[in-house]
Amino acid sequence: MNKKKKDVYLKDLLIDMIIHESILTYKKRQLQQRINEALDTKNKQLFVLLSNEWKELNKMFGT
Repeated sequence: MNKKKKDVYLKDLLIDMIIHESILTYKKRQLQQRINEALDTKNKQLFVLLSNEWKELNKMFGT
């Protein structure tokens, strides 16, 4: 791979990483807000469901 192609590849990779990180941050923020609402309303069933989603999201993205 020549330098120009390598630079383009690295830029594309960086852009992709930034997009995925932004999506993950947004999803975690939304999920955290919904978990807090479930706690505030004492909705145990919803809390457990959302907590499991949180665990899966963290497992999937290694966070």
